Amino acid sequence: MVELTAGEGRYQLRLRALETGGNGLVIFLTGGERPHLGGVVLACVPSADNAGLSHCDTWELTLPGHKDKELAGRIARKLCLALQEPVSVNVGIHVDKAGPEEIALLCEQAEKITDRFIREYREAI
Repeated sequence: MVELTAGEGRYQLRLRALETGGNGLVIFLTGGERPHLGGVVLACVPSADNAGLSHCDTWELTLPGHKDKELAGRIARKLCLALQEPVSVNVGIHVDKAGPEEIALLCEQAEKITDRFIREYREAI
């Protein structure tokens, strides 16, 4: 299990990654004032014969009233394409009464922590 954090206080995010022991990763990206599970996206490249493609297939699930699957989708696609393996990304971030600037900050931090994970994961394999 790998764990990374980014940000501070109510804007802190935590990325936890678990290898499946084979071909795949399970990612938990949570944070804010009330970390939770809000949206899940599963992503994989269509087949081993198509490695290096610029797209991947995705499947989404969300809890009613949550928008976390939007961020989960972006992160899942980024990880899947960068690492060329299946990923499940579970996102739950909540900051009370967050305005557009705060949401943009959280999304930017999520992208940065994902990029950091990709770099560290590639170095480890």
